[in-house]
Amino acid sequence: MNRKNILIYGLLLLACNLIYAHDFELTTNGHKLYFIITDSRNLKAEVTYNGSITNTVPGHYEGRLTIPEKVKFNNKVYTITGITGKAFSGATKLSGVEMPSTIVRIGDFAFEGCKGLKNIVFPATMPKMGEGVFFKCDSIANITFGSEWKTVDLTMFRWSKVLQHIAVPAKVNQLKGLKSLRCLKTIAVDANNGNFATYGGALYNKDFTVLYGCPRAYSGTLKIKKGTKTITTGAIVDCNGIETIVLPETLTKMSFRELSRIANLKEIVFLSAMPINTAQCEDHEVFVLQVPNNEVNVMVPKGSAKAYAEALVQTDGEYKEIGAKVPIRVRTDEMPDKDRIKEIDDIKKYE
Repeated sequence: MNRKNILIYGLLLLACNLIYAHDFELTTNGHKLYFIITDSRNLKAEVTYNGSITNTVPGHYEGRLTIPEKVKFNNKVYTITGITGKAFSGATKLSGVEMPSTIVRIGDFAFEGCKGLKNIVFPATMPKMGEGVFFKCDSIANITFGSEWKTVDLTMFRWSKVLQHIAVPAKVNQLKGLKSLRCLKTIAVDANNGNFATYGGALYNKDFTVLYGCPRAYSGTLKIKKGTKTITTGAIVDCNGIETIVLPETLTKMSFRELSRIANLKEIVFLSAMPINTAQCEDHEVFVLQVPNNEVNVMVPKGSAKAYAEALVQTDGEYKEIGAKVPIRVRTDEMPDKDRIKEIDDIKKYE
């Protein structure tokens, strides 16, 4: 074969590889799937796309898809260990996907644009995740994480417009991106988890001394569990649906800005007889509350109104988070009016 023919042959092979990215295709569980062999010696393969990486052909996937653990091709049995980038890109009629325990990798944009994808069941062990795996998947509503997962990063589902509930498995010790889910209403944690717990749908540390975060779409009344000492900065600041927040008598640390952007806030209930210091002004600590408007009511136990009125700052000025260096300017119209401090007739309804 002369040099010219070799060049032509090589170009033809390259063209074929661009057009047919997969090594074989099979119909399994009612769906035609495309596979690429990644390890011929150890018989490993991954689910991939039809077409080329620059021009994927959306598969005719409808309904729920169960990816097989093993497939047989040319009298050899291959273990399915991954899902390549863009494998299901544009499969708008795919409503659910269940992945086998053998999956260890999911490539970039594997499910991008799967507008109908609602249900996801992940492998027992967390696979290595690429970028934008669920890019523009806005219908995801139910997610089952694997029992062996130790890290959960919720930002991968940030495009969902309907995801309202998340369940965290027992072995998870790192949870990221809680605030990236704008429609999330509640979060649950397996009772055997040694790091996290939930109360009323919000996320705490295991012994309920620290409130880590409240889902952004939480609404109505948020009762922070008795025994909580610290509300982490940013835990509830973006929860616009909260109208009443109940702060336990055990609370000792909260940012003065924590309530500042809760647009529908109407009532702050303090169960402690004495106010806590929430900010620094120059060299001393003070009781400052920055709220969305100064008509928010401040409810306190009987006999405590005077103590709260005397402590509550109503002076325009610069205040810092306790222990921080950079001050934040707060206006008087962003502070509750002292006339809004009211004593609680029946404290039991808040406990």
